Amino acid sequence: MPTTGRTSRLGTACVLIVAAFYLSTIREGHDWGDDFSQYIRHASNLATGARYTDTSYLYNPDNPTIGPRLYPPGFPLALAPVVRTFGVQLRPMKIEIVLFFVAALLVLHRLIQPLMPPLAAAAVVLVVGLNPYFWDFKDQILSDIPFLFFFMAALLCLTRAGESDRRTRSRTVLSVLGGVAIFAAYATRVVGIVLLPTLVVSDLVRHRWLTKDTLVAVGTFVVLAGVYYLLGPRDSSYTDLLTITPAVIVDNVVGYLRWFSAIWENGYADLPRKVMFLLSAGLAAVGYGSLRTQPNATLLLIAPLFYLAAVILWPVAQDTRLLIPVIPIFLACCVLGALWLDRKIAERMGTRLGSWHAVLTMLLAVVAVSYIARYSTLPFRRVPEGIAKRESVELFDFVKTSTRRDDVIIFSRPRALALFTDRTVTPPPRTDDPCRLWGYIQRVGAAYVVTGPGAANDEAKFLARFVRDFAPNLHEMMRNADVGVYRVDGRPPSLACS
Repeated sequence: MPTTGRTSRLGTACVLIVAAFYLSTIREGHDWGDDFSQYIRHASNLATGARYTDTSYLYNPDNPTIGPRLYPPGFPLALAPVVRTFGVQLRPMKIEIVLFFVAALLVLHRLIQPLMPPLAAAAVVLVVGLNPYFWDFKDQILSDIPFLFFFMAALLCLTRAGESDRRTRSRTVLSVLGGVAIFAAYATRVVGIVLLPTLVVSDLVRHRWLTKDTLVAVGTFVVLAGVYYLLGPRDSSYTDLLTITPAVIVDNVVGYLRWFSAIWENGYADLPRKVMFLLSAGLAAVGYGSLRTQPNATLLLIAPLFYLAAVILWPVAQDTRLLIPVIPIFLACCVLGALWLDRKIAERMGTRLGSWHAVLTMLLAVVAVSYIARYSTLPFRRVPEGIAKRESVELFDFVKTSTRRDDVIIFSRPRALALFTDRTVTPPPRTDDPCRLWGYIQRVGAAYVVTGPGAANDEAKFLARFVRDFAPNLHEMMRNADVGVYRVDGRPPSLACS
């Protein structure tokens, strides 16, 4: 379908509505999931000229699921100007996340414009942009939303580069930009590499050979990746997680199906979420199938398959956030599926009935009800749990004022504590064996063990039991409702760890 100025303005207006809503509802605080802390520390190092690797996070190879030694530099590079200007203030960083999401919506709209009528394309923007999951996620300072933008930007540039009616120079420029976007996605999250086989397979499906445009895009990526590997930081700790088994794959498939349905959370009842997911999955399957007739939709068809395959094979499942790049495509396919059914209704029952788009109208109405219900249960002022709570601030203040700078601390959320206290912090081994923890305490020279926050994860539960079982060897220094600080006062009893 041809793109017009009016069509673009309608989509842009919808994006601006989402932008205004998001920017006006940014909340204070951040949860304890401390990936964000390492990104901020990397960004701070880039902003101040410190070594990228100096994060105060002591990586524990016996517990690699907490996080790698280093994160790719793409997202920290984007954060660095904000950190340099405002320091470690969360609100400016959240504004940047919102701007990345707004840019991703603009790109999404341009990507789907040729595939559906203008009103339907605008509806996709609103369905994606106003989804409560994305709104809630906007307060997370994580790489997922920037990655979504680069992922979508790569698909848009390479799709446009493959259009036969474009001039050669324009196609070359778009191919170069597509290669840059692939590299930016890869430098933000390593899984962005799936865009390369996506591009190659798309060419083989459409042309049976690799086109000049694809070679230009791949070549651009290779040059940028080569420079990065020569000059950028390297880390092999991701390989500590690579244990792929059939059980892992099955667990991930089941888990991600459950987490995918989180986009239909209504905050009240579980059954409507499940029904909504099944119905939307059916519509998305119909819409996805209809894309096969669109000559310029091959990349959009293939990219989700490669991405989902990589996510399912990755041993560490990370709930709905790893599905963020495919959620907009899924929702766009839902709308395409509804449009396809409306066309079939029109063919069977007359164009007048079909012109009302009954299926699409019902879909949007149900979506609106689900969204309104979910928003009625979400907190709008502050992230309810996390680093901004009084108990968390008490912990940070105590550690900064009552421990030495060279002390090593064991904590279930090591990177957050390291960021806000500038102390060396490490997680416990991933085990229920207290003797292995005692061995690790002695190996790294840990002076303190911190319990909590609450029972946030398995590590927090294990440390709480450890402190209880070895109370004579651990001196309580500070405790509140969420966390406790205990000084290590000697070796374990010989009978306990003989």
